[in-house]
Parts: sequence; structure tokens; C-alpha cells
Amino acid sequence: MDLPVNLKKLRQKAADMRRALADLSPYAEMAVDQYLKDRDRVAASKYYLLVATEAAIDICNHLAARLAKQAPDSYAECFEILAQKNIISAPLAERLVRMARFRNLLIHQYGDVDDRKVHEIICYNLDDLDLYLTEIAALLKADLP
Repeated sequence: MDLPVNLKKLRQKAADMRRALADLSPYAEMAVDQYLKDRDRVAASKYYLLVATEAAIDICNHLAARLAKQAPDSYAECFEILAQKNIISAPLAERLVRMARFRNLLIHQYGDVDDRKVHEIICYNLDDLDLYLTEIAALLKADLP
């Protein structure tokens, strides 16, 4: 099947996301108080979270353009478009919308970010990014490392 997507680009973004998720995994194993003790640790985890989220958004924008033939007005709307076109599941899209909005908070209101919330996302929400890649790979019938 000749896909209208750039698999090389998708694979690169998926690899970026997987590296960032691997870099985040040690923080998920820490108790919140231990995590919060080191500002460098918190800052690094925010960066890795941004990298993972940005990769997810880049994949989303590519799929929205190529498969849904739509340009989203926001990062959050991009995931909604993918759900509307049955590219990803609606429940997953809802969670990724929240992640995109949190990314905006990290970028634009850095001082207002609750570091406990960052740790919570690292502990409980990163599986959504793995599921996102799994759903996309299944749809495309392609390996996304």
C-alpha cells in the first residue's frame, strides 16, 4: 500500500519520543519528595517531557495534514481531529489534548508550573504516548520504533 505519509519522518519523531520517554523513566520511579529535591532533575524532566510532547504533536500535525486533510488551529485540536477521523481512539485523544495543553503551560508560563503535577504526569500519563505510537503503527501497518 502506498501511504500518503512520510514514514521516515514519523519514525524519526517516534524515535525522538521514545528516547525522551526512556530519559523520563527514572523520574517515574522516584517518590515525589525525592524528585522535588533537585532543581536540575526537575528542569531536565520538564525538558524531556517537552521533547516527547513536541514529537507527538509533530506526528499529529503530519497525520492531520496527510490523512485527515485538515490543519488544526491548535496543538490540542490536532488530537481531536485524529480522533474524529478514527486515526486514534477518542479516549486517548482526550488525554493527549490535556498533554498538549500542559505543554503550552510549560512553554508559556514556566514559573506557574506545579512541579508535583509534572511528576504526576511522568508517573501516570507517559503510557499514553506509547499507546499513541501503537495506535498509529497499527493504522499504518508500519513499525514505529
